[in-house]
Amino acid sequence: MRLILATALLLAAPAMAQTSLSPGAREMVEAAAHSGDQAKIDAVVAIAKSTNKGAEAEIDKIVADIAATKTAQREEELKQAGFFQNWTGSGQFGASFSTGNSETKSVTAGIALERDGLNWRHRADALVDIVDNDGGTDQQRILAGYQLDYKFSERLYAWGRFEYERNREAGIKRRFAESAGIGWRAVDGARVKWDLEAGPALRQTRFLTYNENEFAGRGASRFAWNLSDTTIFTNDTAIFFSGSSSINNTAALTAKLFGALSARASFNLAWEEEPPAGLEKLDTTTRFTLVYDF
Repeated sequence: MRLILATALLLAAPAMAQTSLSPGAREMVEAAAHSGDQAKIDAVVAIAKSTNKGAEAEIDKIVADIAATKTAQREEELKQAGFFQNWTGSGQFGASFSTGNSETKSVTAGIALERDGLNWRHRADALVDIVDNDGGTDQQRILAGYQLDYKFSERLYAWGRFEYERNREAGIKRRFAESAGIGWRAVDGARVKWDLEAGPALRQTRFLTYNENEFAGRGASRFAWNLSDTTIFTNDTAIFFSGSSSINNTAALTAKLFGALSARASFNLAWEEEPPAGLEKLDTTTRFTLVYDF
């Protein structure tokens, strides 16, 4: 009986050894998991599993444990962070060319900020086109907004937004819009993210010759596609449904140059259903800017 047991243990020893992950492979898997780079993690895990047969469950556990630890640390940091911490964003500067109610060349400047907390997300953005007219420099177009989101889950959130717009060439001396509603992240992939929003809105517009206050519905789409590690395509759309509906859409392609500096080409379409008399419904603006991330 003892001889049989000893023989069985000797035969099982190689198989048992194979179920334990080698120190080198463990170190490699841990380093990849700590990097947070999903593509790197997937590649290293695939190699580790192919060279350490029988240790697949151990490898998965290492990755899961490190991910859980990092998530817990991140949540604790977000809980402790003050309002002026954890902001990220970008600034852009360049030139723009408009068609529609005006054929103008402008200097463009803009900023976009975001603070993504544990439950609350803040977004702020502003874009200004400055035109040098014969009578002096005039801000042809200003579009600014602030949005506050409350996240129910990774995908579902409630939002409230305030916007200001000025576009004298389109007959808008100033326009305020207040809106709120529900948002849903329809796609939440490694390379593609797509948010959809809908809700009621109020708008107060002072046109060149009259004022208009109205109740409206607002729908929005925010789409981002990382074409590669250095290039991203975005498409943002906001639609106000009312007696005088409007659409604003911006498609942009941003490519990294070096460090925090990128180059961006964008195309904006602004459509008004009922513009002031004598003005066209559609304005377009093409922008070429340098973008600095911070």
